[in-house]
Amino acid sequence: MWRLSREAMAKAATALKRNGFAVVERAVSPEAADELRCEIEELRDQKLMYKNATHVVSREGTKQYLEKSMIFEWDSMHPGWQASTSTIPNLNAIHKDLTLCNGISKTIEELELTSQTLKMQYNAGLGGCFPIHFDTDAGLDARAVTAILYLNKHWKPGDGGEIVLYPWPQEIVKIEPRSERMVMFSSANMPHRVMPSAVQRYCLTLWLSKARSNPDSGKETEKKAVQEVLRGGDKPSADTMLQPACRRLLSKMMLSEEWSRSIEEAHEPGVARDMALHNHFHNVNVLAKIFKKSLPALHEENYLRELRARARGHLLWF
Repeated sequence: MWRLSREAMAKAATALKRNGFAVVERAVSPEAADELRCEIEELRDQKLMYKNATHVVSREGTKQYLEKSMIFEWDSMHPGWQASTSTIPNLNAIHKDLTLCNGISKTIEELELTSQTLKMQYNAGLGGCFPIHFDTDAGLDARAVTAILYLNKHWKPGDGGEIVLYPWPQEIVKIEPRSERMVMFSSANMPHRVMPSAVQRYCLTLWLSKARSNPDSGKETEKKAVQEVLRGGDKPSADTMLQPACRRLLSKMMLSEEWSRSIEEAHEPGVARDMALHNHFHNVNVLAKIFKKSLPALHEENYLRELRARARGHLLWF
């Protein structure tokens, strides 16, 4: 089903390794995109799709269910997946097709991508969106690459639903969800969001996973990165600040205001949203204390210019 030559796949994987993301046009044929969208519509009409939601846990251990009222999904990990595959043959075929895993692994050999999970998504419009987030935490699971294929045949400027990537300290990247376009990015290290959509929006997501993950590696790497920053004094070196684990933390702090606005836009007012906002601001305050010595430098244009210059083409994403 994929319409990707070896050259196109290698070019996309090279961009993914260098920039943390890649955009591929005409990843499938227009006919295939139509068939995939129709199958998602079939899932929607059968009322198999469920509202996207996350669990929010307060510092005291209280749990809340935070829904996105306009976002509906279905995925290959759902207990009812196998029973539904006969009515969605094209979605099932793309779930089983390891073209992306194999193609990316040939260029980014250290990833060793061996499996994938599929999520189908229908956005009903009326402002449906996602807040800024990472798709996973380093060490939490084996997910390495997120690949999103858009199926919006008649999308036009003003319809919304763009994906926004935040490769801090570099410039924000905003990408239109046009049909047959695929966007790939680092699952663990690329913060991203979906802008409010004024119209119905369709896409599917493939999470490409490594053969194995180390559950302890994420926190240990983060701890070492923070220790290096603290040893660096008021102005740690660019290489120290641009380590993936350090960038994850700094992104949350430097994007704090936009991050909180995105949480408000993506969820209805209520206890769960208030808890999510409280957790966000608490985490930002903790980070501000950790990076207290280097925080003034992060607001100096010369220092930020130095970070951006060093980041260009030299960031590690995987």
